Amino acid sequence: MDVIVASFWSKRPPLLSRLYVYSPDLDPSAFSELPRILCVVEGLILFRVAIRCRQPGCVLMEECDYFVYHVDSASLELIPNPNPSPVAFRDEDVSLLPRGNGGFTVAALVPTTDPKVFMLHLLHSAIGSWTSQKVSLEAPQNEFPMETMEILRDRVVDACRLLHHSTSTVITLGGEKGTMGWVDLWRGILLCDVLLPEPELRGVPLPLPRAMFLAIVLPDEEIRIDFGCTKLYRGIAFIKEKRCLRFLDLDISNERLPDKNEKSLRFGWTVTTWSNCNLINSFDDWKMDCLPVHGDIIRFDEQMQKQLLKCQLLRPRSAQDKDNSVGRNLENLLVFLPTPSMDNSDVVFFIAKAEFLHPETYVFAIDMRSNHLQDVTEFGVEMELCDDFICHLGSVI
Repeated sequence: MDVIVASFWSKRPPLLSRLYVYSPDLDPSAFSELPRILCVVEGLILFRVAIRCRQPGCVLMEECDYFVYHVDSASLELIPNPNPSPVAFRDEDVSLLPRGNGGFTVAALVPTTDPKVFMLHLLHSAIGSWTSQKVSLEAPQNEFPMETMEILRDRVVDACRLLHHSTSTVITLGGEKGTMGWVDLWRGILLCDVLLPEPELRGVPLPLPRAMFLAIVLPDEEIRIDFGCTKLYRGIAFIKEKRCLRFLDLDISNERLPDKNEKSLRFGWTVTTWSNCNLINSFDDWKMDCLPVHGDIIRFDEQMQKQLLKCQLLRPRSAQDKDNSVGRNLENLLVFLPTPSMDNSDVVFFIAKAEFLHPETYVFAIDMRSNHLQDVTEFGVEMELCDDFICHLGSVI
């Protein structure tokens, strides 16, 4: 059996903590793909490693090893491969529930042919084997308001995407019942108390995309809504101190720059933050934390401006302009992957690029309450040979 070694380097945001995985017995080419972090919860990191897979670029679950890294004790624990039938799930379907004293539960929720029934797969570290059971919605989930979709039918791309739950990420709420939430960032959350003998599901809807509201308010404007990759535009976190969910909605528009460079795009973006402390099946429980923040009102000091200019994230005006003010501001950047802070502050994080094909990538920390850019740090990105990914994030904010 090959030896696997892991090292974790912890940093405070917006600097990125990093997990390094290698094998002293193997050449790096033996890894069929980069080790992939599946989730990080309270000092526990679940990741998988694919070595010598039969078809690189098309990794099968049975060809992977799964590990839990304990940050406090700097120890690594191999867990049973989840693949043997009937246990099988996507990377997005699984997360961790810390149990104290180094114990944990791994949980995955997988859809069935019945949209109201799912398979819950559990592995308790004290037992060391997988169990599976069917779980159902205890009450019909609050459906996406299809009357709104009917109004917008000519502007919505792939509206059928909203008719079923497809997990984007998993959040861990914890508590005595071991509450976890499987989040479809477009549609809503399925909460489940995984430690109960007979767990059930209950739904919590998410705020509608801001673009939908704009399309209704501005019926004559060219506003298109594309329900594509959710993590590029929406983010969620559980704030443990307040027992509250915090949600981000990033709305991006683009248009051609008023110059001769046909490959350039002018990006405009707006981010809205929401909170929900009730966690019940109601759209009305989501409260906007503050007014939506537009990229063009983000403020920064002179030292930060110099740093942004050096990184080419800002661009001075041309010589034809009457003054030397900045010609490209933060609203013109390409931003994606919005991430709420988990420390009960008003800070949110974004990945930012000067242009779509620009090689350098950065992490922004923005205070939503004061509209102030707090910090910028460079972020290394590994490119994937796959059309479904812009980048692969092997680090943790």
